[in-house]
Amino acid sequence: MVTEFVPVQELSKSLKAVPKNYIAPEDKVPVVTREPGKSVPVVDLCDFNLSPEQHERVVREIASASSEWGFFQVINHGIDVTKPQKVSREFFELPKEEKLKYAAKEYGFKSDGYGSKISNAADAVQLWRDYFFLCTSPKRNLDSWPAQPLQYKEVMSGLSDDFLMLTRKILGFLSEGVGLPTDYFEKCFGVPNQSILTNYYPGCPEPDKVLGIEPHSDFGGLTLLLQDGVPGLQVLQNNTWVVVEPIPGAITINISDLLELMSNGRYQSVIHRVKVNASRPRMSIASNYSCLFDSTVAPAPELIDEDHPQLYKPVKFGDYVQEVVKKGPTGKAYMFINHDSKPEYMLLPKH
Repeated sequence: MVTEFVPVQELSKSLKAVPKNYIAPEDKVPVVTREPGKSVPVVDLCDFNLSPEQHERVVREIASASSEWGFFQVINHGIDVTKPQKVSREFFELPKEEKLKYAAKEYGFKSDGYGSKISNAADAVQLWRDYFFLCTSPKRNLDSWPAQPLQYKEVMSGLSDDFLMLTRKILGFLSEGVGLPTDYFEKCFGVPNQSILTNYYPGCPEPDKVLGIEPHSDFGGLTLLLQDGVPGLQVLQNNTWVVVEPIPGAITINISDLLELMSNGRYQSVIHRVKVNASRPRMSIASNYSCLFDSTVAPAPELIDEDHPQLYKPVKFGDYVQEVVKKGPTGKAYMFINHDSKPEYMLLPKH
């Protein structure tokens, strides 16, 4: 059960210094590193009006980005991103009392709700962020969604449908990219377990002392993200933090842990983080696509051979999520081979 919380958005209105429980260890505080000419790949989907040659290009570009970066942005994807951003921002502009009517009742994104802290770990540093979490598939309880703004339910429900459609198409490209049938990964996931998480990062009086989101990889299958125009998302690439520069109308997509496991490491879930700033609030809307909690996930047998030995043991997704909830998102969520907090059941013994 979640105890009563004070939204970070409210703290930011009056504080001149960050409370102690929000101050991150110095080794975790983001330091921006920019490498000239380095940027996350951008893939043009041409509104899916693709010739055979363009289809091959999209498959090739998405597969390359997913193996080398684990991140890419897509443009000309056919989804209206302005309305979801508008109603989500209007929700966070509501009075505190109205927003708290929808306060989350549990940690770990188990139910719809408004909140700030996601982990029940006693020693977890609190993030400089508020959120609203929506369960959108396989069940969608619109009665628990905000009544204000008036169009919120309709717009966000429509966005979840659009994200499901786009996710299936991206999974098709990813399947083809490793020589599998187009519907292979979609069938592996089975009934979609989808959620939408809107993140709101208020301006911070001491941005160099806090975390928007600490370095982590996503524990699901595939994440789709709408950014507003404020930079903050950073991706770790070859030991360098690269800013994912917002592109108007683009959707940022990243490989999550389950797809790395299913692809036997051909695709990479990559560590990323969010840095906040002193004056400009930042908002993002993320869709997480995964499988049902009782599903067992394993590497595709077709991707295991003499040159590509099996890297991961099968894992029950619900068990994996519980590990993340207990300790909070940290590092490469328990899959990174050199990470101290990995659970051994995720990796086969080293030879």
